[in-house]
Parts: sequence; C-alpha cells; structure tokens
Amino acid sequence: MFVQNKYLAHHAFFLLFILALSFGLRAQTSFVVGKAPSYKGKEIALYTYSDLITYTPVKESFDTVNVDGTFELSTIIKNPQACNIKIDNQVGKLYMLTLFKYGIVFPAPDTAEYQNPNTDHSIDLVINGDSTELNARIIDFNQQFDFFWAKNYKYFVTKKIHHKLDSFQLKMEKRYEYVKSWYFKKYMKYTFALINDNTGRHRSYLMQYYIMNEPILYQNYEYMEFFNQFFNHYLLKQTTGKFGSEFLDYINVEPSYTGLNSSLKKDPWLEQDSLRELVILKGLYELYYVPKFSKENIITIVEEIRQTTKIEEHKTIADNILRIFKNLKVGVSAPLFSLNDSKGKLHLLEDYKNKYVYLDFFSPKNLESQQEMKKLEQIKSKYNDKVIFISICAEGSEEEFKEFVKKNPKYNWLLLYGAKDKKLLENYLIKAPATYYLINREGFLVQSPAPKPSQGIELKFKEMFREKKR
Repeated sequence: MFVQNKYLAHHAFFLLFILALSFGLRAQTSFVVGKAPSYKGKEIALYTYSDLITYTPVKESFDTVNVDGTFELSTIIKNPQACNIKIDNQVGKLYMLTLFKYGIVFPAPDTAEYQNPNTDHSIDLVINGDSTELNARIIDFNQQFDFFWAKNYKYFVTKKIHHKLDSFQLKMEKRYEYVKSWYFKKYMKYTFALINDNTGRHRSYLMQYYIMNEPILYQNYEYMEFFNQFFNHYLLKQTTGKFGSEFLDYINVEPSYTGLNSSLKKDPWLEQDSLRELVILKGLYELYYVPKFSKENIITIVEEIRQTTKIEEHKTIADNILRIFKNLKVGVSAPLFSLNDSKGKLHLLEDYKNKYVYLDFFSPKNLESQQEMKKLEQIKSKYNDKVIFISICAEGSEEEFKEFVKKNPKYNWLLLYGAKDKKLLENYLIKAPATYYLINREGFLVQSPAPKPSQGIELKFKEMFREKKR
C-alpha cells in the first residue's frame, strides 16, 4: 500500500519509505523508479554527499520526468548512505543500499505553506513500503520517538529527561534486537547521541559512549551529524585554553600541521590519530571564516594534510575544503586556460562551450595516469560526439610531453602541455596527476572532482546521454 509520512520535527531531516524490489542488477548499482505527475518535463536528480564535513553534494544521476510522470534514476552504492532526490527546490531524503530498486512517488509541493523559491524545501515522498526495509525501520523508530517525546516533554522542561531517555533507549534496543541491519542500529544509536547532546548530557559521557569506543563512521549520516555538533568550533575553543598561544602560533605565525597535531595530542580525548586528524580538518574548515586567523596559512595546513594523510576519507575532505576555499565548487565557472598542443597550436577552454568537457591532468611518467588513459581511450570512442576530452600534461618538460604524444597516436583526443603554468595547476588544485573535472556546455563545473575512467565516469555519461523511452 502507499504510505505518506510527515516530517518528524525532532530530527534534522525528513525520512521516507521505499520498496526494495530485486537483486541481480548491474554490479553495485541501485535504482530509483517512480512517478512525479506534477513535474512533467522537469529534471529530477539523485544526489549523494562526497563527505559529511563539508556536505559537498554529488549529482549521481538525473532524468527528465516523462509526459506520463515516470522517471528512473540509478547510481553505484558501495555502502548504505543517505541520498537526496530533488526536483526544483523540493527535496526528499532516501537511505539507499547496494543492489536495490526503489519505488517512489514524488508529490506536488505543499501549497498550504509558503515556499521560498530561493531555499530548498523538504517533501514527504509517497512510497510502497516494506516494513523490514531500512527506511521503513527508520520511520517506525522515529514514530516511537515521537510518542515518547510527546509523553515526556515535561521532563525535558524540568531537566530530568535523561533517566527517561535511557529507559526508552533500552526499550528500543529490545524492540529491534532481531533487526540485523548494522546501519539501522547505528542510526538509532546516534539519534540518541544527538538527543542526549541537545538535552545537556555531560560531554565526557557522550565522548566515552559515542566516540572514543567507536570507529569513525564516515558515511553514516547520523554519526557525522553528532560528530559535527559535538566538535563544533572545537579548535577555536582550544585557542583560549592552556596551550592556546602555541596553538595560535601553528596557525597564524608558522603554519604547521605537525605542530598543530602535536599540540592537540595533549588533549586526552584525542589520543586516537585518525580522530584527531578529522577534528583538525573540521576545525580548520570553520576557522577559515574567523577573521583573526590567516586564511593563507589555513590553506597551507589543509594542503599539508591532503598530501600526508594515509586515510582516504580525510584526503577527500581536504580536497573538498580546498575546492570550497578556492571556489572550485560544483556550479561555479571552471578556471579558464590557454595552452598549446604538441604542434604549438593554442587552445582555449572557452572554445569548447558547446559540449561537455571531460578534463584531466596527467603525467607521462606516472603509472596511474597511463592506466587511466588506456581506459579513457575506450570511453572516448563511445562519447566523442557528445564530450570534448582534454588531457593536460601537468609534469615534465615540453620535450617529454611531445615525445609522449608521438609514441601514443592512439590517444587521439586533445592533449595539451600545462606543466609550466603554475597558476593553472594551482587553480585546479593539481598536486598529483590523474585528477579529473567535468564541465558543462556553459563552462560550469558539474563534477569537481569527476570520477576517473576507472571509477565510473562512463556510468555518468550513460545517465547524461541516454535516449529516453517514451
């Protein structure tokens, strides 16, 4: 049956039911199919988050709603994660799993409420629900929480809520003890963490129960919501503490991640290296907008973390922070360039505004670059009429670049030499080769960074250019 659930005010986002239909689909690909009868001819898009510190959106898939109101979206989901379905400024949240097909209906906006055209508005999707599916479990849990809150709100007012809250948590753990979904169990735990934090629970209790004895759950929306709230402006507060002067020196006087890291290691809560580094990244992201801190030095420290971290999630977060600082966000104009090919002909980025541009930076000496270019050769042959492929040599001499082009005639797309253009490499944050961007016909970044050939860019092209069935 179709069910519609109201947005639950005690939580920071809206929840949906979905129908899980089948397995055996394309490897790791999940689908969303449904109807949006009020939005015929409109674009509907599926977004994930690149990371949950900057909340950088990634447009995974899009479709145009057919004349009969139908649409289909798809994306590769490696781990359970929160996704957004969006039409215009109407947004619904969906928790997606690998190898599922979800059936939804996207309803018309609520005309009874004022709709600011410049702000996104939450919408309750109508779905064919299965009570054992992840989203249905979440809805059920939140309904239980609503009942509890309505009954016990008076204890919150009198600051006696925690005893009731602990009892309710035990009750919910009993209610869902046979549920095997690891993501749901963490969803429930960190919903309680957020409520405990919001109701003034002692910070040492929150730290010990929810952070110190838990792995960092980078893709778990609720964990990261709690993490961000708990460590809000944490570095800023350290500047007024016992080691505040040396802390400030490592940012404003002589920027040093090593020094900042050593100073923060004195905090008994942050003995774990990976947790401490994540707190530093979040803190630097916040400090950039505080006037008394050097923006240039903060960028230097984030770049140092980006180059030295051994944690892939931290590298992604650092990349996204730098793109935000340097205005390389999705939706902004791609930095312009004018570069020569191997024959000395000048090429300008603005010359290619009529088509999408898939831009990469490579090195003739880098093994990863060579492997990616072999894959790019195959993709290029399929989409040569729709996409301009541009590869910019970011390392080595001009003679080495020309020799590389001569030895690889099969790479018959636009190869340009840019290793001497330091401003260009800085504008695109090129610290290592095999970095990719996707630029639309108007010259705006639509994927920053874009997936590499080996990481699914072809799936993006299929979604962008597929012929619609009417």
